[in-house]
Amino acid sequence: MLTKGDEYPIHQTPDPIAFSGTDRNFYDRYFFNGYTTDGEVFFGAALGVYPHLNIIDAAFSVRIGDRQYNLHASRHLEMERMDTQVGPIRVEVTEPLQKLRVVVEDNEHGISADLTITGRHFPIEEPRTVRRNGPRIVQDVTRMTQLGRWSGWLRAGGHEITLDETTTPGTRDRSWGIRQVGMRDPQPPATSQEFQVWWYWLPAHFADRVVHFYINEDGAGRPWNVAMIVAHDDGSIEHLHDARLQVEFMPGTRFPCGGEVTARDENGGAYQVDVGAGARFFMTGLGYMNPDWTHGLNKGPLALGYDEIQTSAVVKHEAPYQHMQAFSPLRMTLPDGTVLAGHGSFESIVMGRHEPSGFTSMFDVP
Repeated sequence: MLTKGDEYPIHQTPDPIAFSGTDRNFYDRYFFNGYTTDGEVFFGAALGVYPHLNIIDAAFSVRIGDRQYNLHASRHLEMERMDTQVGPIRVEVTEPLQKLRVVVEDNEHGISADLTITGRHFPIEEPRTVRRNGPRIVQDVTRMTQLGRWSGWLRAGGHEITLDETTTPGTRDRSWGIRQVGMRDPQPPATSQEFQVWWYWLPAHFADRVVHFYINEDGAGRPWNVAMIVAHDDGSIEHLHDARLQVEFMPGTRFPCGGEVTARDENGGAYQVDVGAGARFFMTGLGYMNPDWTHGLNKGPLALGYDEIQTSAVVKHEAPYQHMQAFSPLRMTLPDGTVLAGHGSFESIVMGRHEPSGFTSMFDVP
């Protein structure tokens, strides 16, 4: 089957673009977030294509104060991967690898937007991430991440907010590959491994540079996927070493209330980033762990959904609120003692055992 994508020199296999190998869990995804530097507004958007499920879905979510407004959309893909609009939500590539636009057209739910992100640096290609559950691939992903600045406007909950690049930093990423999408497999491997997630992600903006840090650890606290990259506004890139994270938790929860990232440069110089954790933004608003709007779920030819979250009322680390981001004021100490102030988004998913934190079961808390 030929589609619009076949007109572009982007084939990766002998098949037409409509076909993506053989794994039903193949996906291709946009993700965006942004926030005002006073922490009052935090928004996110996502659009995912699932070629073997013949589904495309999208979401736009914004927290204003302690109220989060969430718009969900899903439709049948009809094998046309170049059409990146789902109901009122669409993503436009204005300038590849540099500038993208997110549009939410007027709809009955009162949430709309026209936003453009402009990158501060060339996108960072993260090392390919591969994870198995016994014999089965559960994650085989390439991701590129780019920090940038937003301009435009959004409306939600009766508010209309104009955003400009001087006060609205953010991040966007593109990831593609294999991870669980749609309905769960009815027959997992006979000897399944322990289910456990320890994931933190911190894209951070400073006046003359950005920092991208992420880490996965296993149940014993051993990192298996970790990096810390500094991209300077002059175009230079530093890859730091031995990056680690110490987390402070809100009492009685697994929600982070702060942390400390440490790393060293090529000469052994020490970096330290002190991470604050402000108001939370729950990723269920973008479909993550959302039982009704799981990524890739077949909702019919076209479906829209809407819900709201009183974020200050979520006090327990439980479904579907385990996955979150938080507006984060930051202080970074450089090897020469210079201290830089900045802002970032502090993402976390913590489920299952993590011995250094004292977690022994799926949701026990300190």
